[in-house]
Amino acid sequence: MRNANVKGITGILLVFFTFIAMLAGGYRPQMTASAAEDFRLWRQNDERWGSLPIGGSTIRQSGCYMTSIAMVAAASGARDTESFDPGVFSKELNEINAFNQWGGLASWGSVNKVVNEISISSKNLNFTSEDQSGKAAEIRKLLDEGSYVICNVGGHWVYIDGVIGDDVYMADPAKDEILMFEAYKNENIAFYQTLRGKEPYKGFTPLYEVSPEKSDDGADTAVTGSTVTTTALSTAPVTTTSTTTASSKATTQPAPDIELTGEYCCLESGANVYAEPKADSKCVISLEKGNIVDVESVMEGFGEVVINGAKGWIKLADFEFTVDEQELMAGDINNDSSADEYDLAVINEYLSSLGRLPEGVSVLTRSEVAAADINGDGTVDNTDVLMFLMRVCN
Repeated sequence: MRNANVKGITGILLVFFTFIAMLAGGYRPQMTASAAEDFRLWRQNDERWGSLPIGGSTIRQSGCYMTSIAMVAAASGARDTESFDPGVFSKELNEINAFNQWGGLASWGSVNKVVNEISISSKNLNFTSEDQSGKAAEIRKLLDEGSYVICNVGGHWVYIDGVIGDDVYMADPAKDEILMFEAYKNENIAFYQTLRGKEPYKGFTPLYEVSPEKSDDGADTAVTGSTVTTTALSTAPVTTTSTTTASSKATTQPAPDIELTGEYCCLESGANVYAEPKADSKCVISLEKGNIVDVESVMEGFGEVVINGAKGWIKLADFEFTVDEQELMAGDINNDSSADEYDLAVINEYLSSLGRLPEGVSVLTRSEVAAADINGDGTVDNTDVLMFLMRVCN
């Protein structure tokens, strides 16, 4: 009941946040092609390119499909948003006569001719499931395999940014809503296409790329927004995974001969917590990619953790040490210098995970939890969601 209430309340708040942001102009892209921008804000009716022709139509009238594919090009690193956008993409496609009289692509192969790092890798595929949960699971599986997905939602195409539980987060070329199954009727979400990108899909795309910074000794330290996949976890091995937004964690893998205590992030799904510090001992629980655990001591390649009050051991080679000493701005959980709907999605995932994850396992680091605790009372709950909205909307 608690999880249902959290999801319901947060869903309402997401709609409220979207409405306020629309009034405030928070979702409108900068009207310049020279500055980097979030590709998820590209809209087919943007005045910069909405009137541009695509075959016998215009981007405003028929450009949802082309705009969704442009988002794949940006998300996968094939193109940057400083020099590429739906307007640029349409001009390049027009140069090879890629569009038909209705504004559709005459050949799917034309995408690869213009941006050779990406390609449409499937025909239109029907969902095998009929309900939201099943369709979300199908999309999640494709994303986990590294594919990019665009969905048809009743004759209109949208880019899939990620999946958290049964919620499918989208970037819609026609509107600012981000939850696909709230914006469109389930029965109209019937088929999809998969695409290959320059880099495989790895999770929600960070809002901004952060340039390397110099450490005190003059060395470069990587602080790019990495993506993390998290999962619901029970007291038995887990099979259901979900994807959350880019994490703020700047991580470094210790040298093989260095064993540190602190927070560790699970690198791949199926990593075991053992009863004893040896791989042939009993498996207490299986963790999923992105789960965070706190190692209290180390012994010959194993780290001691406490799960549900009981001691266990993880194989450190299956985890990555998380350098998590930074203080994050309240609300900016993914450390991209902006408290926005993607941070709200992270709070949503964290609240949802509280009823599923055992004590000692989290989807966020301590610094991220502190950033999610907007009112500073030591607990992340629906009050923080309300405070988040008040902070952002004001």
